[in-house]
Amino acid sequence: YSEVRAVRGMGQKTKTILYPNPSKNGTVHVIFEGESEAARQVVLIDMNGRVVKEWKNITGNSLQIDNLNSGVYHLRIIDKRTGSQATEKFVVNR
Repeated sequence: YSEVRAVRGMGQKTKTILYPNPSKNGTVHVIFEGESEAARQVVLIDMNGRVVKEWKNITGNSLQIDNLNSGVYHLRIIDKRTGSQATEKFVVNR
């Protein structure tokens, strides 16, 4: 097997770091790289497409999500100024 590496496209403007992935205790830390003043809307979605939680007007560089059940989740990050969206996937193994 080969080493696992992350790849980002040249045109991707937002960079988001989620850790730990997979999470073993139901807590995930999200770090937003880039402009800290930019307002973001963050939506946590489960694998059934249901919105689990939503944050509006996040202006800080970090977010902590707690008390998640086991499963696969998607985190949709929307830059409210430009309208650009990014989606990150992570796993919770409790």
